[in-house]
Amino acid sequence: MAKKFKIGFLPLTKVNWTNEIMEAQRAEAQQMLSSMEGVEVFGPDSMIDLESRAVNLLEEFEAKRPDLLVVFLATFALGTIVPLYAKRLKVPVILWTIPEPDPAGGRLRANSFCAANMNAHFLWRFHIPYFHVHGDVGAEKTAKELEKYVRLARAMDAVSKMRIGCIGGRVPGFYTSSCSEMLLRDKLGPEVKYITMLELINDAKKLSGAELEKAEAIVRGDATACVTSDENVRKSAALYAAVCGLRDKFLVDTFTFRCWPEIISDDLYGLLACSTIGHLTNHGVLTVCEGDVYAAVMLRLERELSGQDPFFCDLIVCEGDYGVLWHCGAAPCSLCREGFERRLNNSSTVPTKGAINEFPLKPGRFTLARLGETRDGSGFRMLIATGTGLDTDLFVRGNPLKVEFDAGCDKLRRTVFDNGFEHHFSMAYGDISDELEQYCRVMDIETIVVK
Repeated sequence: MAKKFKIGFLPLTKVNWTNEIMEAQRAEAQQMLSSMEGVEVFGPDSMIDLESRAVNLLEEFEAKRPDLLVVFLATFALGTIVPLYAKRLKVPVILWTIPEPDPAGGRLRANSFCAANMNAHFLWRFHIPYFHVHGDVGAEKTAKELEKYVRLARAMDAVSKMRIGCIGGRVPGFYTSSCSEMLLRDKLGPEVKYITMLELINDAKKLSGAELEKAEAIVRGDATACVTSDENVRKSAALYAAVCGLRDKFLVDTFTFRCWPEIISDDLYGLLACSTIGHLTNHGVLTVCEGDVYAAVMLRLERELSGQDPFFCDLIVCEGDYGVLWHCGAAPCSLCREGFERRLNNSSTVPTKGAINEFPLKPGRFTLARLGETRDGSGFRMLIATGTGLDTDLFVRGNPLKVEFDAGCDKLRRTVFDNGFEHHFSMAYGDISDELEQYCRVMDIETIVVK
């Protein structure tokens, strides 16, 4: 069972402002959070209006160790409380404010927005990740905003705890797949574990008959047709099972794979690993080609935000009316265009060898992104672009998708080349550009959005 995401709910006001209407708001606000899937919410049973009560309550919050703090500002509140909780708990914060009620010529009734403004300054100065939701309790728009930022906080947590198994390192000459292990650990959190190709292949060759049979059923189940040889399917299945075993052996949750050139050689293993990578991602073991660690981080972030499998790809056409996202056959079959044959085939680049997952991707709105280092190597940057995937046939072998970029091909091409972005991209279905921008803001990542 997946661990629930724990939210600490902190409802704040000022002494002498609390009333029955406000207490009803507090209860409804906490219920809105509790209704979200996969969360556990805890908090006081009444508004917090005194610093002394907030200090006493903090011990309970520390004991329960929330993953996120939601501060409900029903009115203006003391400026000491949110900084105290934020510094001690060391988790992201959502500042939830309500629209100002009409004072009808009398006393200001809430001043909620001003309270959040004051607290946002402190959080910004101390590099504490924070988000702002402004809306009425019970409103659908407010609920959607809360859900978006809770989802983003969960994604941040998942990325910060990543353990990436880097099998074999990066492929030759792909400096775009290079990574700074210590920079990544320091700035974003993921840990890289290096695993030799020899260990993987030895494990693949030592599988029991039952283990191989189970893996082969998974591999064949992902396809509607098989054109490659039975031997290639068995080798792909053995590799799939071996990587799954490495996940448990090294306690990692994501992989990068040096998928050429050595593993293709008959002297070592004699297989293109493309389909294996797709099967792994399709069954919950996110795996990235060509040893690209930063792409693995980007795909994990997109997977958590979109709720769908992402696509690791090259941009092979970017001119005229449309572009083409493509890779050589490692896409998970969950992304296949509806009604199209999912074919296990030999490679188009090494025709005598298999296996690849061959099909065009489904159409739909998407977000394209790339995480990489800044020019001086002191931090990170991210390219973000949105667009629409078109109905695409298998006009080129592998996994193609014709796309229309919202900004147009000319602007995207100019941005990619003028800024020297890496040639690998990560594509997720749905428009998650705002979530990515917010992630970059709180993680101090330089952002280039192509609109």
